[in-house]
This record gives sequence, structure tokens and C-alpha cells, in this order.
Amino acid sequence: MEQTDTSKVPSNIMEEMCDEICSNFISVREALNYFKSLNLPKDSITLPPQKTKLSELLRWVRSPVKLNENLAHEVDLIFSLTRCVPNWDDDVQFRILQTIYSRLTCTKDDCPQRGPHWQQIGFQGTDPATDLRAVGLYGLIHLLHLTSSEVLPLGHKLYSVSNSEDQPFPLAVLSLNVTNIVLNVFNTGKLNRECNVRESVIETLNSFYAAVTAYILNVWITQNKTIKDSGYLLKDAERYCGRNVKRVLKDLAQNLTKYQV
Repeated sequence: MEQTDTSKVPSNIMEEMCDEICSNFISVREALNYFKSLNLPKDSITLPPQKTKLSELLRWVRSPVKLNENLAHEVDLIFSLTRCVPNWDDDVQFRILQTIYSRLTCTKDDCPQRGPHWQQIGFQGTDPATDLRAVGLYGLIHLLHLTSSEVLPLGHKLYSVSNSEDQPFPLAVLSLNVTNIVLNVFNTGKLNRECNVRESVIETLNSFYAAVTAYILNVWITQNKTIKDSGYLLKDAERYCGRNVKRVLKDLAQNLTKYQV
């Protein structure tokens, strides 16, 4: 597969190149609409029974804002996707995978379902489905979001650094770990207020995913981290970003601008 050197190409030109190369491009919205049309396994949230002890009442007072009920269908979709194992015989799922590969690498999208080329974007083996088991198709949606127009400069910077000689790391594996961080923080309720304000759980979690990824990349670059530091860095990212949701979301726009060539 022919590969383009994108290290010094302006981000807007790079995006046009990737769009031309990836003839079978699919957007996050299209992918989600497709999954909504399927009979996915349901995983509705069941709230625990209320207790009346004083300690429980005080805990309730300090608890996060409750998520608006009209957003419950988005929560169901997200957690249903986490339970779905990828199936590359599904043309739409494989289009998502090809879009991720093509827009990150700016190479043609006619790559086979299995092969060592997937390790180029940070999967551990020749079949990405193996790595996706922990967070299912939702991990694939986040990787696709990384290649969307507004986040693509961050995606290209990640791809460049992940394949560098000094600070390489498996990009896809990092992304799937960030997806897990996002789900952990969401389960604490700390993202509920932002979800209510934006009137969307999916868009909020996509933004938070990009913000956490940008935070990790900044630390990786500025503090000269290597793969041996990855475990600690992921724990630090979850702790810091979970405690500073507003700040990391606010910093996202600035970080995206920084990574534009």
C-alpha cells in the first residue's frame, strides 16, 4: 500500500488528501445511525434503591447532577455498543475500520481485513477485533471520532508520535484505554452536567475522549514519556481529567489548534 509522508503537510491540505484517498469514508454520525437501526443487546441502567440513613442523604446531596431522562436512549446505545464484538463481514463495520486506517495514514482504503498493516496504527495483532473486546464497537466509534474533521489534527499528531523512533506507542491500544477512562468517568456521574448542557451524551463523551487523549499526548511529548511510563500516565490521566472535566474540555480547542501544522 502506498503511503504518503504527512509530517510537514499543512493540516487542511492533509485532510483533503485523506478524503481523496479514502473513497469509502464513513462519518461518526452515519456509523451511529447504522448501529441504531440494528437490534443491539440492551443494557439499561438500573438505579439502586434509595436509603434513608443520614450518611446516605449527605452523600446524595453531594452527588453529581442527575442525567436528563431524555438522554437515556443514548446511554443505552453506548453500553450496547460496548457489548458488541466486531464483525468484519459487516460492510459498515469494516468501512469504519478502513476509514480509521486511511485517514490516519493517508493511504488507500483497500487494505485486507487481517494483516500486519493494522499494527501500523497501533493494534497489537493482525486482527483489530482482538483488541476491541474490552470496549466493543464503542471503542471503534471513538477511533473513528479521532479521524473526524475537527479532531483530525490531533489524530495525525498521535499517529506521527506513535510511529516515532524516540517515543513510539500503540495508538489504537492507547485509544481503547482512553475509551475505558471515559466510561469510568461517565459512570461516576461527573459528566452528567455537561451532557445535560450539550443535550447529548454521545457528543459529550466524544469531546471528553478527545480531551483526555490530548492531555495524555501533551504529557507524553513535554515530559518525554516512553512506553514504560504508560501505566502510570493512564492512571494520572483518569484521575486528573475526572477531577477537572470542565478544564480539560475547555482546553481541547486550544490543543486542537496547537496540532494544526
